[in-house]
Amino acid sequence: MSKTNKISILNKTTIIASGIACLAMTTNIASAQQLPPADAKAGECYAKVLIPAVYQTAPTEVVVQPASSETKEIPAQYNDVQKQILVEEESFELEIVPAEYEIQQVRVLVQPERKIKKVIPATFETVSEQVLVSPARVEWKKGRGPFEKIDAATGEIMCRVEIPAEYTTIEKTVLKTPAQTTEEVIPAEYELREKRVMKTPPTTRKKVIPAKYETISIRELVKPASFEQIAIPAKTQVIEKRQLVSKEVVQWREILCETNTTPDVVQEIQERLVNAGYGLGGAVPNGNFGPATQRAINKYQEDNGLPTGGLTISTLRALGMRS
Repeated sequence: MSKTNKISILNKTTIIASGIACLAMTTNIASAQQLPPADAKAGECYAKVLIPAVYQTAPTEVVVQPASSETKEIPAQYNDVQKQILVEEESFELEIVPAEYEIQQVRVLVQPERKIKKVIPATFETVSEQVLVSPARVEWKKGRGPFEKIDAATGEIMCRVEIPAEYTTIEKTVLKTPAQTTEEVIPAEYELREKRVMKTPPTTRKKVIPAKYETISIRELVKPASFEQIAIPAKTQVIEKRQLVSKEVVQWREILCETNTTPDVVQEIQERLVNAGYGLGGAVPNGNFGPATQRAINKYQEDNGLPTGGLTISTLRALGMRS
């Protein structure tokens, strides 16, 4: 057996054993703390493997339909009888007596009283008025003659003269009387007309219309419908029921490892797996313990209820090999 194959098998066995040891610590602490068998011989290898749970099949009676009850209706009973029924109730009819009228003379308003407003225009007159054109003032003017001389050196004479105001006469139109309005009342107008006036109001008198009946055949209830409860027993069936006999446990079991296996043994295991229907993924038996061989062994152990987690001696015996 080559050194590479031996290392591969040893590594895989170590990994599987470590994984199974972890599983054993999780599911069964007491088993995980046990040591390999003390009487193991030289050259033997042991690993913690998972021992599958054991089940047994036993006949068990199960209820397939629980007990129940059924309600049965008992129909009502009727009889045919002749009965007179009212088809039209008694009623009343009112006859109208018409009103009486007479003609009267009435004063009818044809145009109500109204008011009319009239406008009296304003009046004007023409008057004369003096209007100031130039106001009175005082001015200096040159003098005339020796008596008005005021400056001997120059001989110039200046006189202070008063000039009267100047007026002009104009004619203008002024308001004599302002415009005003007056209101004239026009009295209402009436006419005499003929009017039809009710002398006596209309009246009614009641006329009785008798009720109408009809004889018919009807179904008369003699006994009402009723219900009866009928018990229905439960239905059972005997089935094969799978029951747990022992739980799965992790135990130390002897396995093939680097010290007690050879390529010839591996090739024989591969051939027996192929003959049992567990192929190597297209590979042929060659004595190399690879992943395809490990998968075939795991599948074979699971299908046959064998301990899993290593190439145990019980697996070899199941394959028909020597222990």
